[in-house]
Amino acid sequence: MFVKSVILFFLAGISVAQQFANQCPINSPSCSLQGSTDTCCVAKDGWIVYAEYWIVSKGPSKKFTIHGLWPDRCDGTWDDNGCDLNRTYTGAGDIVKARDPELYRFMDRRWPSTSGSSSSFWDHEWNKHGTCLTTIDPPCLANYQKYDDLLMYFKITTALSTKYDFYKALSDEGIVPGATYTRLSMEAALFKNAGVRTVVRCNRAGTLTEIWSYFDILGQDTFVPRVPDYNPTDCQNIYYPPKTVNKCL
Repeated sequence: MFVKSVILFFLAGISVAQQFANQCPINSPSCSLQGSTDTCCVAKDGWIVYAEYWIVSKGPSKKFTIHGLWPDRCDGTWDDNGCDLNRTYTGAGDIVKARDPELYRFMDRRWPSTSGSSSSFWDHEWNKHGTCLTTIDPPCLANYQKYDDLLMYFKITTALSTKYDFYKALSDEGIVPGATYTRLSMEAALFKNAGVRTVVRCNRAGTLTEIWSYFDILGQDTFVPRVPDYNPTDCQNIYYPPKTVNKCL
């Protein structure tokens, strides 16, 4: 039986221990292969949204922080209650800290909650969204131990955080905190410098809140940018506020 590591990468010292059980030589987006019974190789919910927050009081001063990775159905809808109640986990922080301390330290810096416990926030993201990523279901993982699926979800998500530096993509075009910019100029900068198609979001006051980036998934863990299926008419001009923290890491 072939064993494939989930993207051999290092994220500030974070290595991947969980492995896929089989290779999946899939070169087409999952949403073009709907109806396949092999949901380990063809994600059932094959449109992926990867979201990052801009929280002025949290995280490094020159980094967005992770919101989550959200598998959507191929029509853009999703299940608000998650996809597998039998894998509703609690205490994600303690689980990650015990199984992978380096991953925990990364998440503690780069995946904070907007309010309340980060561990409870991670529980929510896993239970609502992670359980919908069928390519990391327990039968899809080699020598599965309980919580390997949760750890794989967090590692895949943090890998995207490392690969796509939204702050740098914006700043390379002169878009830095402390001024107002058009949404179109921000999205153009993210496409030019990070290669991702995005929707930049704001609150009712027109202040930047987060960035949603859109992907197809090929096979188990290959994310290919796609054109967003969501095209809002709000947030045409967005104030990008400076952070109040002074952390560089």
